[in-house]
Amino acid sequence: MVVEMANLFADVSSYQTDDVSYIKDLGAQAVVVKITEGSADGTAYKNPKALNQTQSALEAGMKAHLYHYALYTSAQDAQNEADFFNDYAKELGFNNDCVMVIDVEDSSIESTDTYNNTVAFLDRLRNLGWDKLAVYSMASWFWQQKLPTTDAIWVANYTTDGPGVDGATAWQFTNAYNGLSLDMSDDYTGLFTA
Repeated sequence: MVVEMANLFADVSSYQTDDVSYIKDLGAQAVVVKITEGSADGTAYKNPKALNQTQSALEAGMKAHLYHYALYTSAQDAQNEADFFNDYAKELGFNNDCVMVIDVEDSSIESTDTYNNTVAFLDRLRNLGWDKLAVYSMASWFWQQKLPTTDAIWVANYTTDGPGVDGATAWQFTNAYNGLSLDMSDDYTGLFTA
């Protein structure tokens, strides 16, 4: 596996510490922080460490981006979750200066219309003024055309020497970087790191 050190970025959630500045010492140029997760009413979870994680990344000289973990099962749910994500991003002080990522991988929604629901989520974010959007999932969901690929795509695929999906913007190649419980990705286009 050959990975460009200058293009590394990590993603973190409440499982990591409040201070994520150590990730820069591992060669990462950016961090994508999980700030919200969906629910039946679209307002289930906010990462209580999100402010500290994003601020510690920025203070360390890394870029900070945000992600939402999808649990939507309809277009309306997706729009509600997008609103919730947007509201917390603004509360954390972010505007159109970061990549907004939708993480679509939960097995509970695999049999729903993930493709069109994700389109509804992304369209809602676009209408709210966000223009740097990305879809994250495992390679198999892209292979099965469960997700749109018109925005940037970030592919998790650990057992190969590449993402395995044509046109991938980024590749998450491990969930145990440097022996830590840490996801690390390679940014092919500079969307996350430039």
